[in-house]
Amino acid sequence: MCMPLKRETGGDNDELDVLWRLRSTFDEVLVHETSFVVRFPFLEKVVNVDVGSQILDACATLNFVTVITDGHIFIAHKDELDVPKCCVCKTGAAPSLEFEPAEWVSVTSESRPTAISDRWWTKKKPPSHVILTSTVSTVYLVYTLDGVSTVVRLFNETAYLESGIIKSSVVQVPEDIKIVTAVSGHDHSLFLTDKGAVYALGTGSRGELGNGLIPRVCELTWVEALEGLKVVDIAGAGWHSGVLTNDGDVYLWGWNHRGQLGDEKEQVEYYPSPLEIDIRVVRIEMREHLTALWTAEDGEEPSMVFGSSDIGMPVIRLRYYDEIPDSNVAEDRNVEMLFVKKNKQDDSVFERRGGINTQLDHSELHGSFEYPIRERD
Repeated sequence: MCMPLKRETGGDNDELDVLWRLRSTFDEVLVHETSFVVRFPFLEKVVNVDVGSQILDACATLNFVTVITDGHIFIAHKDELDVPKCCVCKTGAAPSLEFEPAEWVSVTSESRPTAISDRWWTKKKPPSHVILTSTVSTVYLVYTLDGVSTVVRLFNETAYLESGIIKSSVVQVPEDIKIVTAVSGHDHSLFLTDKGAVYALGTGSRGELGNGLIPRVCELTWVEALEGLKVVDIAGAGWHSGVLTNDGDVYLWGWNHRGQLGDEKEQVEYYPSPLEIDIRVVRIEMREHLTALWTAEDGEEPSMVFGSSDIGMPVIRLRYYDEIPDSNVAEDRNVEMLFVKKNKQDDSVFERRGGINTQLDHSELHGSFEYPIRERD
Protein backbone atom coordinates (compact mmCIF):
# COMPACT_ATOMS: atom_id res chain seq x y z
CA MET A 1 0.00 0.00 0.00
CA CYS A 2 1.30 3.48 -0.90
CA MET A 3 1.87 5.56 2.22
CA PRO A 4 3.03 9.23 2.18
CA LEU A 5 5.43 10.54 4.77
CA LYS A 6 3.86 11.80 7.98
CA ARG A 7 4.21 15.50 8.75
CA GLU A 8 2.89 18.00 11.24
CA THR A 9 -0.18 19.82 9.96
CA GLY A 10 -0.78 23.53 10.20
CA GLY A 11 -3.88 25.71 10.22
CA ASP A 12 -7.07 25.08 8.32
CA ASN A 13 -7.47 28.41 6.52
CA ASP A 14 -8.47 27.59 2.92
CA GLU A 15 -6.90 30.71 1.43
CA LEU A 16 -3.66 30.67 3.42
CA ASP A 17 -0.59 30.12 1.21
CA VAL A 18 -2.51 28.84 -1.82
CA LEU A 19 -0.09 27.96 -4.63
CA TRP A 20 -2.71 27.63 -7.34
CA ARG A 21 -6.37 26.81 -7.97
CA LEU A 22 -8.23 24.32 -10.14
CA ARG A 23 -11.52 26.01 -10.92
CA SER A 24 -14.59 24.39 -12.47
CA THR A 25 -18.31 25.14 -12.72
CA PHE A 26 -19.28 23.04 -9.71
CA ASP A 27 -16.23 22.94 -7.42
CA GLU A 28 -12.80 24.41 -6.79
CA VAL A 29 -9.52 22.80 -5.69
CA LEU A 30 -7.03 24.94 -3.76
CA VAL A 31 -3.51 23.51 -3.85
CA HIS A 32 -1.13 24.16 -0.96
CA GLU A 33 2.46 23.02 -0.50
CA THR A 34 1.61 19.65 1.06
CA SER A 35 -2.20 19.58 1.05
CA PHE A 36 -5.22 20.54 -1.00
CA VAL A 37 -8.75 21.72 -0.29
CA VAL A 38 -11.85 20.92 -2.36
CA ARG A 39 -14.76 23.35 -2.10
CA PHE A 40 -18.27 22.15 -3.01
CA PRO A 41 -20.50 25.29 -3.05
CA PHE A 42 -23.73 23.46 -3.97
CA LEU A 43 -23.25 21.03 -1.08
CA GLU A 44 -21.89 23.72 1.27
CA LYS A 45 -19.01 21.38 2.07
CA VAL A 46 -15.22 21.74 2.25
CA VAL A 47 -12.81 18.78 2.29
CA ASN A 48 -9.17 19.21 3.37
CA VAL A 49 -6.69 16.52 2.29
CA ASP A 50 -3.24 16.35 3.88
CA VAL A 51 -0.99 14.67 1.31
CA GLY A 52 2.02 14.53 3.61
CA SER A 53 4.73 15.56 1.15
CA GLN A 54 5.38 18.35 -1.35
CA ILE A 55 2.87 18.55 -4.20
CA LEU A 56 4.69 18.93 -7.52
CA ASP A 57 1.55 19.28 -9.63
CA ALA A 58 -2.20 18.65 -9.52
CA CYS A 59 -5.14 18.67 -11.90
CA ALA A 60 -8.83 17.78 -11.86
CA THR A 61 -11.34 16.27 -14.24
CA LEU A 62 -15.08 16.63 -13.71
CA ASN A 63 -15.15 13.96 -10.98
CA PHE A 64 -11.54 13.16 -10.02
CA VAL A 65 -8.48 14.88 -8.53
CA THR A 66 -4.94 13.84 -9.49
CA VAL A 67 -1.94 14.85 -7.39
CA ILE A 68 1.73 14.09 -7.97
CA THR A 69 4.49 14.25 -5.36
CA ASP A 70 8.16 13.30 -5.43
CA GLY A 71 7.35 9.67 -4.89
CA HIS A 72 3.75 8.99 -5.87
CA ILE A 73 0.86 9.82 -8.20
CA PHE A 74 -2.51 9.86 -6.42
CA ILE A 75 -5.96 9.69 -8.05
CA ALA A 76 -9.17 10.07 -6.03
CA HIS A 77 -12.87 10.58 -6.77
CA LYS A 78 -14.10 13.92 -5.45
CA ASP A 79 -16.95 12.15 -3.64
CA GLU A 80 -14.56 9.60 -2.10
CA LEU A 81 -11.40 11.57 -1.39
CA ASP A 82 -10.54 9.34 1.57
CA VAL A 83 -9.91 6.29 -0.66
CA PRO A 84 -7.31 7.28 -3.29
CA LYS A 85 -5.26 5.03 -5.51
CA CYS A 86 -1.60 5.64 -6.23
CA CYS A 87 1.46 4.45 -8.12
CA VAL A 88 5.17 5.03 -7.59
CA CYS A 89 6.74 7.99 -9.41
CA LYS A 90 10.24 9.05 -8.34
CA THR A 91 12.67 11.62 -9.70
CA GLY A 92 14.96 10.18 -12.35
CA ALA A 93 12.76 7.22 -13.15
CA ALA A 94 9.67 6.47 -15.20
CA PRO A 95 6.45 6.05 -13.18
CA SER A 96 5.33 2.49 -12.51
CA LEU A 97 1.72 3.17 -13.64
CA GLU A 98 0.58 0.26 -11.46
CA PHE A 99 -2.08 1.77 -9.21
CA GLU A 100 -3.13 0.29 -5.88
CA PRO A 101 -5.20 1.43 -2.87
CA ALA A 102 -3.55 4.18 -0.84
CA GLU A 103 -4.02 6.49 2.14
CA TRP A 104 -3.49 10.18 2.76
CA VAL A 105 -2.08 11.47 6.03
CA SER A 106 -5.54 12.79 6.86
CA VAL A 107 -8.88 13.79 5.30
CA THR A 108 -11.24 16.15 7.11
CA SER A 109 -14.67 17.32 5.97
CA GLU A 110 -16.52 20.41 7.13
CA SER A 111 -20.05 21.60 6.38
CA ARG A 112 -20.14 25.35 5.78
CA PRO A 113 -21.06 27.86 3.07
CA THR A 114 -18.35 28.27 0.45
CA ALA A 115 -17.96 29.72 -3.02
CA ILE A 116 -15.84 29.44 -6.15
CA SER A 117 -13.53 32.42 -6.50
CA ASP A 118 -13.86 34.64 -9.58
CA ARG A 119 -10.40 36.12 -9.06
CA TRP A 120 -7.50 35.44 -11.39
CA TRP A 121 -4.34 34.06 -9.85
CA THR A 122 -0.71 33.25 -10.56
CA LYS A 123 0.22 29.57 -10.48
CA LYS A 124 3.21 28.98 -8.20
CA LYS A 125 4.11 25.45 -9.25
CA PRO A 126 7.51 24.19 -7.98
CA PRO A 127 10.03 23.20 -10.67
CA SER A 128 10.00 19.48 -11.38
CA HIS A 129 10.41 16.84 -14.08
CA VAL A 130 6.67 16.09 -14.11
CA ILE A 131 3.64 17.97 -15.45
CA LEU A 132 -0.07 17.18 -15.14
CA THR A 133 -2.91 18.53 -17.26
CA SER A 134 -6.51 17.38 -17.67
CA THR A 135 -9.57 17.83 -19.83
CA VAL A 136 -13.01 17.26 -18.30
CA SER A 137 -12.44 13.49 -18.43
CA THR A 138 -8.79 12.65 -19.18
CA VAL A 139 -5.53 13.24 -17.30
CA TYR A 140 -2.20 13.52 -19.12
CA LEU A 141 1.17 13.10 -17.43
CA VAL A 142 4.39 14.49 -18.89
CA TYR A 143 7.69 13.31 -17.42
CA THR A 144 11.15 14.21 -18.70
CA LEU A 145 14.26 12.02 -18.46
CA ASP A 146 17.63 13.05 -19.94
CA GLY A 147 16.02 15.99 -21.71
CA VAL A 148 13.37 13.94 -23.53
CA SER A 149 9.70 14.08 -22.56
CA THR A 150 7.19 11.24 -22.55
CA VAL A 151 3.45 11.93 -22.60
CA VAL A 152 1.18 9.41 -20.87
CA ARG A 153 -2.58 9.25 -21.12
CA LEU A 154 -2.69 8.56 -17.40
CA PHE A 155 -6.37 8.24 -16.65
CA ASN A 156 -9.78 8.46 -18.28
CA GLU A 157 -12.65 8.72 -15.83
CA THR A 158 -15.25 7.22 -18.17
CA ALA A 159 -13.16 4.10 -18.75
CA TYR A 160 -12.39 3.84 -15.04
CA LEU A 161 -16.01 4.18 -13.94
CA GLU A 162 -16.92 1.39 -16.37
CA SER A 163 -14.09 -1.03 -15.50
CA GLY A 164 -12.80 0.02 -12.08
CA ILE A 165 -9.26 -0.25 -13.48
CA ILE A 166 -6.85 2.62 -14.17
CA LYS A 167 -5.47 1.95 -17.66
CA SER A 168 -2.57 4.20 -18.70
CA SER A 169 -0.98 4.37 -22.15
CA VAL A 170 1.90 6.26 -23.75
CA VAL A 171 0.92 8.90 -26.31
CA GLN A 172 2.85 8.89 -29.56
CA VAL A 173 5.22 11.86 -29.85
CA PRO A 174 6.59 12.63 -33.35
CA GLU A 175 10.18 13.29 -32.24
CA ASP A 176 12.41 13.76 -29.21
CA ILE A 177 11.15 16.94 -27.56
CA LYS A 178 11.31 18.49 -24.11
CA ILE A 179 7.92 19.72 -22.90
CA VAL A 180 7.95 22.56 -20.37
CA THR A 181 4.25 23.49 -20.13
CA ALA A 182 0.91 21.75 -20.74
CA VAL A 183 -2.65 23.12 -20.60
CA SER A 184 -6.08 21.74 -21.45
CA GLY A 185 -9.57 22.78 -22.40
CA HIS A 186 -12.84 20.89 -22.46
CA ASP A 187 -11.46 18.07 -24.63
CA HIS A 188 -8.17 19.28 -26.06
CA SER A 189 -4.63 19.79 -24.74
CA LEU A 190 -1.63 21.90 -25.75
CA PHE A 191 2.04 21.21 -25.05
CA LEU A 192 4.88 23.77 -25.24
CA THR A 193 8.49 22.70 -25.80
CA ASP A 194 11.68 24.36 -24.64
CA LYS A 195 12.28 25.41 -28.26
CA GLY A 196 9.03 27.37 -28.39
CA ALA A 197 7.09 24.87 -30.51
CA VAL A 198 3.46 23.98 -29.74
CA TYR A 199 1.82 20.58 -30.08
CA ALA A 200 -1.89 19.79 -29.81
CA LEU A 201 -3.93 16.73 -28.91
CA GLY A 202 -7.63 15.88 -28.61
CA THR A 203 -10.82 17.18 -30.22
CA GLY A 204 -10.63 19.88 -32.91
CA SER A 205 -14.21 20.19 -34.13
CA ARG A 206 -14.29 23.87 -33.11
CA GLY A 207 -10.80 24.73 -34.30
CA GLU A 208 -9.23 24.41 -30.86
CA LEU A 209 -6.24 22.37 -32.13
CA GLY A 210 -5.11 25.15 -34.48
CA ASN A 211 -4.65 22.80 -37.44
CA GLY A 212 -7.91 23.31 -39.31
CA LEU A 213 -11.12 21.35 -38.98
CA ILE A 214 -9.91 18.07 -37.47
CA PRO A 215 -12.45 15.95 -35.56
CA ARG A 216 -9.85 14.40 -33.27
CA VAL A 217 -6.14 13.49 -33.02
CA CYS A 218 -4.80 10.91 -30.56
CA GLU A 219 -1.11 11.77 -30.88
CA LEU A 220 0.83 14.98 -30.39
CA THR A 221 0.44 17.08 -33.54
CA TRP A 222 2.62 20.09 -34.31
CA VAL A 223 0.73 23.39 -34.72
CA GLU A 224 2.42 24.25 -38.00
CA ALA A 225 0.80 27.68 -38.33
CA LEU A 226 3.01 28.91 -35.47
CA GLU A 227 6.23 28.02 -37.31
CA GLY A 228 8.81 30.79 -37.05
CA LEU A 229 7.40 32.15 -33.79
CA LYS A 230 9.09 31.73 -30.42
CA VAL A 231 6.21 30.85 -28.11
CA VAL A 232 6.90 31.41 -24.42
CA ASP A 233 3.49 30.56 -22.93
CA ILE A 234 0.30 28.73 -23.86
CA ALA A 235 -3.30 28.84 -22.67
CA GLY A 236 -6.39 26.74 -23.25
CA ALA A 237 -9.89 26.39 -21.84
CA GLY A 238 -13.33 25.41 -23.06
CA TRP A 239 -13.00 25.20 -26.84
CA HIS A 240 -10.38 27.88 -27.50
CA SER A 241 -6.60 28.20 -27.32
CA GLY A 242 -3.90 30.84 -27.35
CA VAL A 243 -0.18 31.50 -27.18
CA LEU A 244 2.13 34.33 -26.15
CA THR A 245 5.35 34.96 -28.08
CA ASN A 246 8.67 36.34 -26.90
CA ASP A 247 7.77 39.62 -28.65
CA GLY A 248 4.67 40.04 -26.49
CA ASP A 249 2.29 39.12 -29.31
CA VAL A 250 -0.83 37.00 -28.77
CA TYR A 251 -2.28 34.44 -31.18
CA LEU A 252 -5.75 32.99 -30.57
CA TRP A 253 -7.87 30.29 -32.19
CA GLY A 254 -10.87 28.04 -31.65
CA TRP A 255 -14.49 28.84 -30.82
CA ASN A 256 -15.36 32.54 -30.56
CA HIS A 257 -19.09 32.29 -29.71
CA ARG A 258 -18.69 34.60 -26.69
CA GLY A 259 -16.06 36.90 -28.16
CA GLN A 260 -13.26 35.20 -26.21
CA LEU A 261 -10.97 35.61 -29.23
CA GLY A 262 -11.82 39.28 -29.74
CA ASP A 263 -14.60 41.18 -31.49
CA GLU A 264 -12.90 41.17 -34.90
CA LYS A 265 -12.50 37.39 -35.09
CA GLU A 266 -14.64 34.85 -36.90
CA GLN A 267 -17.15 32.64 -35.09
CA VAL A 268 -14.59 29.83 -35.39
CA GLU A 269 -10.88 30.42 -36.01
CA TYR A 270 -9.36 27.17 -37.29
CA TYR A 271 -5.77 28.46 -37.26
CA PRO A 272 -3.80 30.76 -34.92
CA SER A 273 -4.72 34.38 -35.64
CA PRO A 274 -2.81 37.38 -34.24
CA LEU A 275 -4.62 39.70 -31.86
CA GLU A 276 -4.32 43.21 -33.27
CA ILE A 277 -3.43 45.30 -30.23
CA ASP A 278 -0.59 47.81 -29.79
CA ILE A 279 0.30 46.59 -26.32
CA ARG A 280 3.05 44.22 -25.24
CA VAL A 281 1.47 41.32 -23.35
CA VAL A 282 3.42 39.47 -20.65
CA ARG A 283 0.89 36.86 -19.53
CA ILE A 284 -2.11 34.98 -20.93
CA GLU A 285 -4.74 32.90 -19.11
CA MET A 286 -8.05 31.37 -20.18
CA ARG A 287 -11.29 30.17 -18.66
CA GLU A 288 -14.17 28.40 -20.36
CA HIS A 289 -15.53 31.46 -22.21
CA LEU A 290 -12.85 34.03 -21.34
CA THR A 291 -9.37 35.13 -22.38
CA ALA A 292 -7.35 37.36 -20.02
CA LEU A 293 -4.20 39.30 -20.88
CA TRP A 294 -1.72 41.06 -18.61
CA THR A 295 0.76 43.86 -19.31
CA ALA A 296 3.90 44.51 -17.30
CA GLU A 297 2.06 47.15 -15.24
CA ASP A 298 -0.76 44.82 -14.17
CA GLY A 299 -1.00 43.13 -10.80
CA GLU A 300 -2.98 39.98 -10.07
CA GLU A 301 -5.97 41.15 -12.13
CA PRO A 302 -5.64 41.46 -15.94
CA SER A 303 -6.13 44.74 -17.78
CA MET A 304 -7.80 43.02 -20.76
CA VAL A 305 -10.50 40.34 -20.70
CA PHE A 306 -12.29 39.06 -23.81
CA GLY A 307 -15.50 37.03 -23.78
CA SER A 308 -18.31 36.53 -21.31
CA SER A 309 -19.29 33.99 -18.68
CA ASP A 310 -22.96 35.01 -19.01
CA ILE A 311 -24.92 32.17 -20.62
CA GLY A 312 -28.00 34.29 -21.26
CA MET A 313 -30.22 32.98 -18.49
CA PRO A 314 -30.64 33.75 -14.79
CA VAL A 315 -28.54 31.86 -12.30
CA ILE A 316 -30.44 29.14 -10.47
CA ARG A 317 -29.25 28.69 -6.91
CA LEU A 318 -29.88 25.37 -5.22
CA ARG A 319 -30.12 24.35 -1.57
CA TYR A 320 -30.00 20.88 -0.07
CA TYR A 321 -31.54 19.79 3.24
CA ASP A 322 -31.39 16.70 5.41
CA GLU A 323 -35.08 17.01 6.29
CA ILE A 324 -38.24 18.57 4.88
CA PRO A 325 -38.00 22.39 5.19
CA ASP A 326 -40.81 24.51 6.57
CA SER A 327 -42.68 27.02 4.41
CA ASN A 328 -40.38 29.93 5.30
CA VAL A 329 -36.99 28.31 4.80
CA ALA A 330 -36.41 29.73 1.31
CA GLU A 331 -36.43 33.48 1.80
CA ASP A 332 -34.15 34.08 -1.16
CA ARG A 333 -36.26 34.63 -4.29
CA ASN A 334 -33.42 33.30 -6.44
CA VAL A 335 -33.68 29.89 -4.79
CA GLU A 336 -35.98 28.05 -7.17
CA MET A 337 -35.51 24.42 -6.11
CA LEU A 338 -35.00 22.77 -2.74
CA PHE A 339 -33.65 19.23 -2.65
CA VAL A 340 -34.12 16.98 0.37
CA LYS A 341 -31.94 13.94 0.97
CA LYS A 342 -33.76 10.64 0.64
CA ASN A 343 -35.22 9.04 3.77
CA LYS A 344 -36.70 5.60 4.16
CA GLN A 345 -40.26 6.78 3.51
CA ASP A 346 -39.99 8.89 0.41
CA ASP A 347 -38.04 11.23 -1.80
CA SER A 348 -39.22 14.82 -1.59
CA VAL A 349 -38.67 17.72 -3.92
CA PHE A 350 -39.97 21.18 -3.16
CA GLU A 351 -40.36 24.01 -5.63
CA ARG A 352 -40.50 27.62 -4.56
CA ARG A 353 -43.58 29.32 -6.06
CA GLY A 354 -44.48 32.82 -5.00
CA GLY A 355 -42.62 32.47 -1.71
CA ILE A 356 -44.35 29.19 -0.79
CA ASN A 357 -42.61 25.82 -0.84
CA THR A 358 -44.87 23.44 -2.76
CA GLN A 359 -44.23 19.71 -2.67
CA LEU A 360 -44.04 18.18 -6.14
CA ASP A 361 -45.49 14.79 -6.98
CA HIS A 362 -42.39 12.90 -8.06
CA SER A 363 -43.52 9.44 -7.01
CA GLU A 364 -41.60 7.93 -9.89
CA LEU A 365 -38.29 9.07 -8.38
CA HIS A 366 -36.44 6.37 -6.47
CA GLY A 367 -32.93 6.37 -5.05
CA SER A 368 -30.75 9.31 -4.18
CA PHE A 369 -31.10 12.49 -6.22
CA GLU A 370 -28.35 13.38 -8.64
CA TYR A 371 -27.26 16.98 -8.33
CA PRO A 372 -28.51 18.85 -11.39
CA ILE A 373 -26.07 19.75 -14.13
CA ARG A 374 -27.26 22.28 -16.69
CA GLU A 375 -26.24 21.87 -20.30
CA ARG A 376 -23.99 24.73 -21.31
CA ASP A 377 -23.87 26.08 -24.85
